[in-house]
Amino acid sequence: MTTSQKSINNKIAGIAVFYIIALTLRYLTNSTDILQNVNSSFLKYVLQGVGPAIGALVAIKAFGLKSTYSLAGKLKPLLLSIIIFIVIPVIAFGLIGVNEKVTILTSPFIAAAKLSLYVIVYSIFEEIGWRGFLQDQLAHLNKYVSILIIATMWFLWHLNFSLTMGNFIFFVILIFASWGIGRIGDRTKSILAVGAFHAVYNLYEIGYFPSSKMQIVLMVCILIWIAYMVYFSRKNKTITA
Repeated sequence: MTTSQKSINNKIAGIAVFYIIALTLRYLTNSTDILQNVNSSFLKYVLQGVGPAIGALVAIKAFGLKSTYSLAGKLKPLLLSIIIFIVIPVIAFGLIGVNEKVTILTSPFIAAAKLSLYVIVYSIFEEIGWRGFLQDQLAHLNKYVSILIIATMWFLWHLNFSLTMGNFIFFVILIFASWGIGRIGDRTKSILAVGAFHAVYNLYEIGYFPSSKMQIVLMVCILIWIAYMVYFSRKNKTITA
């Protein structure tokens, strides 16, 4: 067996192991009572998204695979990326608070900050798998084939098996997300960056924040993130030149 063929076989086996682990943990955390003794609803939410991260780490270790991604990627230093992609949105959501209808045991502003943090962490765990591992391993394929494979695996991971219009729309959203977030990943190699953009959809859909204020916060955060990435892109071109 040639080195190239062995490498391809390792990638295929790694992707299979990654997905089996991701699916299994998703089923256990979403369709069984395994988390019933976890008192924090926020923590339960985060644990529902750890499968892709654990699957990716096991596959990389077991098959000697490599990832071109890291937490900061090209957007170093790491501390600044943490501030841009995590701290700023958490503070912003903390300022607007959660909806009055949400039952909480603490301040609505503290609850909003905690919830936004947990959603971002959840999204980062997912992106360790979808972009940091799977997209990386499929990089040798045609771009559109890769996007379709990722979107399909991502869709099925959500345990969406019903043939409904809602699921069809969600699948289309995941195709566009795989393209858009994938481009961000290709440009930055940053798990924090792709995780933050992934979190935009989850924060929008979760329904715990005042709608109009939430939209403003998300728009401001997106503009800050784009400006940050553009700055680094121009800076790197200047250094290279």
